[in-house]
Amino acid sequence: MTGIFLKMRPRARTNNSVKTRQRPKMPVWAGFGTIILIAVMICLSVNYRARVVMNEELRENEQLTTRIQSVSDENLQLQEEIHNLKSDPRVIKREAQRLGLAPQEKVSVPTN
Repeated sequence: MTGIFLKMRPRARTNNSVKTRQRPKMPVWAGFGTIILIAVMICLSVNYRARVVMNEELRENEQLTTRIQSVSDENLQLQEEIHNLKSDPRVIKREAQRLGLAPQEKVSVPTN
């Protein structure tokens, strides 16, 4: 039983007896390569986002151009109608009859 209770002596530590783990050294180019890779990835993501926004803007521009063209055509038709309402007596008479401001012409239908 005396063997179980024996005191263990601490080892004497010296610089020579302690083995330190040495990390494998990373090559210098690996650090620069990592930095360059991150910079390229940032540039690609920024350019991709800018491209997406530009495509959205182009689509919106095309829609607005189409809308402007249709509104311009409608405006020209309305201007022509205004001109006809001011100057063409047949159009004036027709619109007056439509609004009930002028008597309607009686149309006689021949009977056989």
